[in-house]
Amino acid sequence: MTEEKNTAEEIMVPLADYNTISENATIYEAIRVLRESFHRDGRAWHGHRSVIAKNEAGEPTGILTLGSILRAAGLRELYIDDPYLKAVSWGWYYIKKLQEGALRVRDIMQPLGLAVARASDTLTDIAKTMLRFNVNYLPVVKKGQVIGIIRSIDIFTAMDRYFS
Repeated sequence: MTEEKNTAEEIMVPLADYNTISENATIYEAIRVLRESFHRDGRAWHGHRSVIAKNEAGEPTGILTLGSILRAAGLRELYIDDPYLKAVSWGWYYIKKLQEGALRVRDIMQPLGLAVARASDTLTDIAKTMLRFNVNYLPVVKKGQVIGIIRSIDIFTAMDRYFS
């Protein structure tokens, strides 16, 4: 019988497992760091789809997700019912726009303190917090320090015992 993992601290991904970036970095730099994250351990799409932003003192201050970058790039325009807009090669246009722009990680990152899970929170507590704040991740806090990140996939993995 496997040991059940019931708390945020037991199922979280430790902060040290995430790639980091300065909150002052450009979004283009963040895209490069995220791309590196996708190939952790030499395997494609094995890493995280987010990076941890740090301030000048090296403290974690936010999380930058792939979704945040896509929203910042203006890709919401693809939802417009304009066949011409959808037909053009928008990808290079937006990458160029981000590369030249002054948009920084701090401008679009999700601050770590907005919604958190305590290390001792149960799966139910974590799920409720994620639903309340409409997020797919939560920083895990212990003694006032962020020690890890819990993702919605971590909750589903831990809940597997209920359905097997």
